[in-house]
Amino acid sequence: MAQAQWIHIRGGRKLTGGRVAIAGSSNQVTKCIIAAMLTTEPVLIKGAPNVDERKIVEQLFASVGGGVETLDEHTIRLSPGDISSFEIPTEICRKNRISVLAAGPLLHRFGRARMAASLGGDKIGKRPVDFHIKGLIEMGVEVEEHDGIYDMHVPGGQLHGAHITLPFPSVMTTENLIITATLAKGRSIIENAAIEPEIIELVKMLQKMGADIMVDANRTFVINGVDKLKGCELRCMPDRNQAVSFACAALATGGDVLLDHMPHDPVYSFLNYIQRLGAEFRVNSEGVYVKAPEGRRLKPSHVEVEVHPGFMTDWQQPFMVLFTQADGISVLHETIFENRLGYTKFLNEMGAKISLFTSCLGEAPCRFKAKNHAHSAIIQGPTALKAGKFALPTDIRAGMCLVIAGLVAEGVTELTNIQELERKYDDIVPKLQAMGADVKLVSG
Repeated sequence: MAQAQWIHIRGGRKLTGGRVAIAGSSNQVTKCIIAAMLTTEPVLIKGAPNVDERKIVEQLFASVGGGVETLDEHTIRLSPGDISSFEIPTEICRKNRISVLAAGPLLHRFGRARMAASLGGDKIGKRPVDFHIKGLIEMGVEVEEHDGIYDMHVPGGQLHGAHITLPFPSVMTTENLIITATLAKGRSIIENAAIEPEIIELVKMLQKMGADIMVDANRTFVINGVDKLKGCELRCMPDRNQAVSFACAALATGGDVLLDHMPHDPVYSFLNYIQRLGAEFRVNSEGVYVKAPEGRRLKPSHVEVEVHPGFMTDWQQPFMVLFTQADGISVLHETIFENRLGYTKFLNEMGAKISLFTSCLGEAPCRFKAKNHAHSAIIQGPTALKAGKFALPTDIRAGMCLVIAGLVAEGVTELTNIQELERKYDDIVPKLQAMGADVKLVSG
């Protein structure tokens, strides 16, 4: 039996002078592995992050007969030619909800797909796959649910294009419909779609494979189905969520960090928000450098979480620690997930003063207005944080928030359940050490 591990953090140290490498995007690589199922030719992915979520999707790929070859830590070759099964094992479905994205490729190959209806993932609010299923049905899929299993088939064996308007710009639903539409007969139009950078990278991959995809105005994708897709080679974009997490760690401790060779585009909106806090940044050929204000505290601010190109929902958790250290009252309004502020109870245990409200404390259109979800927060700062012992929650970004809080807090913070972080963060302890943190991984 493997020994339990935990992260041991001695906080209260300014992180300064560090340079941290940003891994490839975990949100991109997983979708690209799924998209490789659309062809029978090899697909080479470079810059793949060495994280558990990638490994889960590689298991999914292999479970239906695909070949996965690890050429080095960050390079994989996928061989989809031997895919021979239309059924994804239930134990894999329960690890991650990305399994639903495999429905389209399997339906194109076999005219059938079968998977568990109960899918895994972060517990951050209701995340049903209704949008996915409805979109597949509009493309000609018949779906039956029995004994907790989705059994899907295509009468006649050929999916067709459809004009689909999403009720909300769901990232994964957009990815699912784009992937499925590439080989569907005729034209598909997806309106009110998500347009995150990782989605555009997926579109670029599919275009390399021979797909006909246009990004139209007003969040609309137009896909003309083709008969066949070929293999390709691609490199993952840097993980913008990792970049933001390490930047927040430096700023929360009053320090600075260079995000090594991080491009500007994926984090430009984040940089606007830290500038409002009084932090500094510069972007050049070395990457993105961020620095806390000299001789004074961060300024309070108001943040509304929105779909891209707005402030990401995956950024608000590490940003919350910045609010606890800002000199005044800050406000956060989460509009994407209704149950993503539960982690604030841990920060309050550490000494923060965060109050949650069901009201919409902002101007952005919000699906949760008058629905009694605690999705807004008022943060009174600055507050001294004290160390604590916590099991990391299943919301990965909330887990990273507690890591950053531990770096700020006086004393020793111990965090267990660290496999939740490892799903999307590679080499997190060595990277924090490179930034000057007194942190170590302990086994026992």
